[in-house]
Amino acid sequence: MKKYLFFLPVMLLTSLSMYGQSTKFSDLVYFTSLTNSEVYDNLLQGNSFRQDYSTDVNGHEIEYFKSITGKPATEKIVVGNFTKLSDGAVLHTVNYTSTDPQHILNMIAQAKRFGLEMKFHGADEANNIYLLDNSFYRVSIYLRRDQTSGLVEIKQKEYLGIE
Repeated sequence: MKKYLFFLPVMLLTSLSMYGQSTKFSDLVYFTSLTNSEVYDNLLQGNSFRQDYSTDVNGHEIEYFKSITGKPATEKIVVGNFTKLSDGAVLHTVNYTSTDPQHILNMIAQAKRFGLEMKFHGADEANNIYLLDNSFYRVSIYLRRDQTSGLVEIKQKEYLGIE
């Protein structure tokens, strides 16, 4: 009985230092269809991210968010990058970075469960590279080979449907 009384406080202290991933892959995909202000509202409602800063690049605003839970600034999200098509349609890009390699590995697994097909898995001198794709999104995931950080880039694709 005494050892249980000893382990209970140790387990509680250990669990206080643990933290989880602040966002899911499906949330990042959802952000590709939103405006910057809508992403801002969603992230603030979740109480896991706050706006770090914003910049103006070629007439459009890029917004940077960082996590406020767990280790400070472990996760970052960048929204506002886009490609404008000749017909006026806008294809958004969302970037997610993390200094925790487990978060990036979780994103790879979530992307596969989301229905994206692995098109390429390889490596260069600095990164393990994962390219996933479907009809609507192109996802590039880079995990540093030294396991210090990673990047997930989700780009909307132009969908040529039959009307």
